[in-house]
Amino acid sequence: MWDFLKKFFVLSAFVNAINRLSPVRTFIMDLIYPESVRFNHPKDKLAHADLGLPEKNIPLITRGSSSYPVPLNKTTLKLIDPANITPSLVLNAQEINEMRSMGLEQQQQLIDRKIDKLRKIVRKTTEAMAIQSITGKIAYDIRNADGTMDVYVVDFGTPKKVPVAKKWNASGTTAGDIVSAVGQIVDSLGETSDGTDIVYLCGFDVYSALVTKAGELKNSDLIKVFEDHVQIGNAKFIICSAKYYSYKEKTTVKAIPAKSVVAIAKDDAFSLAYCALDSFDAGFASLAFYVNMTKQDDPEAIKLTGQSRPMPIPNVDAIRIAEVLD
Repeated sequence: MWDFLKKFFVLSAFVNAINRLSPVRTFIMDLIYPESVRFNHPKDKLAHADLGLPEKNIPLITRGSSSYPVPLNKTTLKLIDPANITPSLVLNAQEINEMRSMGLEQQQQLIDRKIDKLRKIVRKTTEAMAIQSITGKIAYDIRNADGTMDVYVVDFGTPKKVPVAKKWNASGTTAGDIVSAVGQIVDSLGETSDGTDIVYLCGFDVYSALVTKAGELKNSDLIKVFEDHVQIGNAKFIICSAKYYSYKEKTTVKAIPAKSVVAIAKDDAFSLAYCALDSFDAGFASLAFYVNMTKQDDPEAIKLTGQSRPMPIPNVDAIRIAEVLD
């Protein structure tokens, strides 16, 4: 009998299991989409009004006049229908038979490991979508019902590019030139974003160029080098090693393009929605993660299926991309 397993997947027991497990850390989600901006969305789809993008100021009205009608946001973006992240694994009859002879604590430990494996896969996949989102467009591998592969696309728009006057690794480039380029990026962001908490993400190539430039300077207070970032005035250039595997391209894709800096005002309307699950067992609730259990026959086994329907929501007006190296 496998009924003894059901108690581990009652919602309260499942929540307790999640709370026991160590937090999963991923670069872009932790930095750009932290817990404070994640929310459970009660519907299965997201409308433009659900995205929480910034509002603009409106004109005043004279006393006694009618109210100022708020115009609807005009966008090509229609309803977003988040795709499912549903990894599964199987407990065969032999494993279940062995578990029956164990104590409750040992059983729970084994179930926790299975839940943790599914949870980490869901988090890694959500991170991949979050990485793509800072380009303004999610274009992620999706498997169709017939087993064929396709691309799932949600286009939020294209972040602006900022041309810098002098490349940072060019001969004769000074610290002043780099500081000037940072000013260009900040000024450009200020045209479309009210955010003030700006992070500058770069790869090892840009980091290395900045370290080289710092070595040429006598005034070490202008450019300071640290293990994972370079500080230039108030601008912190962070090494971003985030990446994901593309099943279509069959290669690893880095979050930050080569030779480039991606500046993000991360306090300006970035959010991540967890939409209602396509799950009877979960009661169609909007949960960040859930696991349901189903019995299989021939051969007999229990299938554990993780479920999540996340959608990272970037504010492309708060993102700038600058190619800073030759």
